[in-house]
Amino acid sequence: MIQTVLEQIGPSDAGLTYAHEHILTRPPLWRIQEDSDYVLDSIPKILVELDLFHQAGGRTIVDATAIDYGRDARDLLLVAKKTPVHIVAITGFNRGDYADDVLSAMTVEEMTNLCLKDIQEGMDDTEARAGIVKTGTSYGFIRPIEERYTLAAGRTQKITGCPIITHTTLGTMAHEQLDMLEQEGVNLQKVGIAHLDQNLDFGYLDSIADRGANVMFDGPSKIKYATDEERILMLNRLIDSGHAERILISGDMGRRSYLKGYGGGPGFEYIIKKFIPRLQKYGWDDDLIKQVFVTNPSRWLDFDAANQA
Repeated sequence: MIQTVLEQIGPSDAGLTYAHEHILTRPPLWRIQEDSDYVLDSIPKILVELDLFHQAGGRTIVDATAIDYGRDARDLLLVAKKTPVHIVAITGFNRGDYADDVLSAMTVEEMTNLCLKDIQEGMDDTEARAGIVKTGTSYGFIRPIEERYTLAAGRTQKITGCPIITHTTLGTMAHEQLDMLEQEGVNLQKVGIAHLDQNLDFGYLDSIADRGANVMFDGPSKIKYATDEERILMLNRLIDSGHAERILISGDMGRRSYLKGYGGGPGFEYIIKKFIPRLQKYGWDDDLIKQVFVTNPSRWLDFDAANQA
């Protein structure tokens, strides 16, 4: 089963899925002062965006807004009840520099218990349950608190069978994340590693997929990191190496200026309307598109049956 904000659904009900987006965010004050574009706090505007996504053919979205990035289960519930799009919410944490004093003081056990409560009982004292756990690391190194985050995510996965999404800063430290998760006995096929198209190194990406983890490209349209052509050529290399089942694609549209609902763009519909047609020009047939956008994310989001809470 896949656990959405409103209910549990079967993997076959997920449809076309984005593995990493942001519905509502309220980042720490320092981040807002640095750039208020990161704040997504309008329910009416995100409903416009979700409607465009649904009209384009999208059906499920992972809202990767973690506890330390302003997740609000009550507002997520309001959104989920007003859109036909399935929303999968996050428990866990983003990156160590987003932690407040409360999180900074937590032990691995306390972090694990918080994540378990979000998945098994409900987030923020609501009935809305998280369907995935998150951890993250910094650029080229791992802070002590990020190590605790990752160990807590691993333990949460082992107990519940939930999927894991990890934040990498500019695509670094993926193997180090996997090493820690593997030490906790995590099924690495349940791990989706974000931002890997910010580090388009074939040997690196190939080695991650070889371990069974899911390689997530979540930057289509963001040419500040790479062109879409560069992404597609790397995706095709990974597919030619036998990794079609290990690929996840999303947009990570976590800024107002990215979203049409806020008057920006290209919006959630970009991948469906612009990126997938380009993939088709580079040899992707309907079966491969279904594999990457429907089958892979539904398999990843499906809780391991033996561990279901």
